[in-house]
Amino acid sequence: MGFIVIAAARDTKLAWLAGGLAAAAVFGLGLCVPSVTERTENFLLNRVQRASAPGVNDIVLIDIDQASEARLGAWPWAHSVHASLVERLRAAQAKVITFTSPLEGSLVEKSASDSGDDALVQAIRAHGNVVLPVDVQLDGAASQTETSPPFAWGSWAKASEQSLSDAVPAWHPQGPSPALINAARLLGHTASRTGRDGVERSDLAMVNVEGHPLASLAVASATLALTAGELPQLQNRALFIGRTQPVSVDDRGVVIPRYIANGGTHTLPHYPYWQVLAGSILPQAFKDKVVFIGFGPDVGLSQRKTPAGTLSQNQIVASVSASLLSGTEISRPHWTLTVQALVTLIAFVVAAFAAVSTSLAIGATVTALLTALLLIAEIGIANSSGVLLSLALPVVALVVGMAVLITTRVMLGRRGGEASSTTTLESLRMLGLTFQGQGQLDLAFETFRRCPLDDSTQELLYRLGLDFERRRQLSKATAVYKHIAAANPDYRDLTQRLERLRNRPHITQPVMTGTALPADPPPRPAAKPEPPAPVQRTNSSGRTLGRYEIERELGKGAMGVVYLGRDPKINRVVAIKAIPLAEEFDDEDLAEARARFFREAEMAGRLNHPGIVTVYDAGEDSGLAYIAMEYLRGQHLSHYAEPEHLLPTATVLSLVARVADALNYAHRQNVVHRDIKPANIMFNAEADELKITDFGIARLTDVSRTKTGIVLGTPSFMSPEQLEGRPLDGRSDLFALGVTLYQLLSGQLPFRADSMTRLMQKIANDEHAPVRSIRPELPESIEVILNRVLAKSADDRYQTGAELAAALRTCLQTAAA
Repeated sequence: MGFIVIAAARDTKLAWLAGGLAAAAVFGLGLCVPSVTERTENFLLNRVQRASAPGVNDIVLIDIDQASEARLGAWPWAHSVHASLVERLRAAQAKVITFTSPLEGSLVEKSASDSGDDALVQAIRAHGNVVLPVDVQLDGAASQTETSPPFAWGSWAKASEQSLSDAVPAWHPQGPSPALINAARLLGHTASRTGRDGVERSDLAMVNVEGHPLASLAVASATLALTAGELPQLQNRALFIGRTQPVSVDDRGVVIPRYIANGGTHTLPHYPYWQVLAGSILPQAFKDKVVFIGFGPDVGLSQRKTPAGTLSQNQIVASVSASLLSGTEISRPHWTLTVQALVTLIAFVVAAFAAVSTSLAIGATVTALLTALLLIAEIGIANSSGVLLSLALPVVALVVGMAVLITTRVMLGRRGGEASSTTTLESLRMLGLTFQGQGQLDLAFETFRRCPLDDSTQELLYRLGLDFERRRQLSKATAVYKHIAAANPDYRDLTQRLERLRNRPHITQPVMTGTALPADPPPRPAAKPEPPAPVQRTNSSGRTLGRYEIERELGKGAMGVVYLGRDPKINRVVAIKAIPLAEEFDDEDLAEARARFFREAEMAGRLNHPGIVTVYDAGEDSGLAYIAMEYLRGQHLSHYAEPEHLLPTATVLSLVARVADALNYAHRQNVVHRDIKPANIMFNAEADELKITDFGIARLTDVSRTKTGIVLGTPSFMSPEQLEGRPLDGRSDLFALGVTLYQLLSGQLPFRADSMTRLMQKIANDEHAPVRSIRPELPESIEVILNRVLAKSADDRYQTGAELAAALRTCLQTAAA
């Protein structure tokens, strides 16, 4: 230990490793996070216990349910009723009959001869293989009531003298009557064992009742089904019930079964008590079967939580018995503790070395993979072999240990003034050089800014500033030099270069190719500059926007101007949307707006769908942020939203379905448009080409303030959640598409008002006018589609664009037929 401390003090990496291993040892012992370990263990055990249900071919349930109480009267029933049922099951040749509900609650017919009780005793003896329940309580839990008949355990012939572990707690019995005890072949206790979360995951195979072992109902039933009535034996963590292989139990006599869920693949057959009593069920249903009789799920008595859900006492006992009969119970041998310790140590050492020797991302990835592997291995091994390795501690040690390592590295990195490890730092520098070599200088600057300003980084930034100067991007060169000066104002000729740049006019030159990430905004002069002049139709004078030559203006909108441009490098005609961010946003919001603009433009550029306009490039020039995109011919659908230009209904349904398909693709890429409306959908009727435009633009609405008060986005098409400023997903786009469909069909908006406030109130609260009140000739199914897509709650709408497209095409086919 002394060597580790000394070495750790000299070697930072070894310090991380030593600290991580120490944390793993602590968590491996479970001293600090027992509750986390227990929850993880329960999580694994729950999935194992319900992943593979035991065989149910030999099990039948008879439910004391509400229907039976309606016909036979309120519970409890007379013993003569149970006697009749036992006789009917004996005639059907049922192999074993187990009552899981206490019979002492039944009414004994008090006649001169106690005929009801005698009849039940005689029926039980006649069958010969009946198991009766015994209620037991832990020592000191409660005293025996006066009405509980005494147990004569010493005179009970079926009680065996076998030793029990000292860990098995002592219990006190309660009921049934001595006559029923002597009539039954075996008895079984009804005690249960739940975890701290209230879920029952195990069965108390044996309990100590006044010095005698008493098996559970499930164990007694399984033993009677496998033997001629021999008692189950518990010896050295092994339970012998007549199988070739004994059942593995722990020191407290606990067995871990699998449970059968309601409605699962292996659901147990259920029959109402009254139907069996009336003879409505064929005798073949019970022949050679183990029959369990008890309260059904609909009665609400003896309901308990299990890994398979909430089950009745009858279902739980039957599930455990089925697990024992089929040999599918789960065991925890002693050697699993050794495996647990070794896996904890090995897995954490591997993750620790990965975290120390590589980047934090790789270390975290390795840890996540190991954690997933351990979880899968735990469940897989338990399902295939029935052995539970208890790998919760390795999982907790991995996750918590990795968190300790990451925290240690971050803290040590901050103390040393480092942003990351040496390997990560070199990777960042190489990435920045790659961007610089490709001409993506803005990306290179953003990458270098993540590195500490040591001598190497200052040299890289200085060369980047020279590249900006060669490209005549003087404001960006100034930003780079100022970044260097923040750490070393005397670096080389930095002072002279900054002075020279302040005295030189900034000349508009093409910006870099590729998608740009924003740099820090250039320093603003004391006097507010004149806003940039709009780009005129001056191709002859060589005016450019970035690297693009401007041909002419195509149109204007609330968010800027669209130009027809040309990429001189590949002679490609493009449409360029220019947005004067500096004019629209206050100084404190400008940097955020610029960053969001480029980030969303980059996301839009990744979309590749025939129904979405292709984005080629994004950049900034002379205060204008711009996006270069595919040049489209045709008209916006807003032209066809006018009453005199409405398209045929079939055409509208087909076009909107295609838009829904394109939105479905974008939403699967985690891109939400936020401003779907006819003006942002281009349609070329001659080529039958449809494209959604302006992806990524509406995201600017999240920036808090604009100078001119322009509302980015169109309120008439906004969903209620968008108007309220709540988080959005693709269902908001579908609402806007529903407004678009309504307008294309009717020539008017579904929500109209004289003021913005009233309009927002209508969208949030009022129902739209039925579209068939405007155009009665429309199919009724269109009304159904609009009612759903324009629902106020996103949960009530179509959940995907694919669902909406399918509904529209079905409507189209129905209308055509």
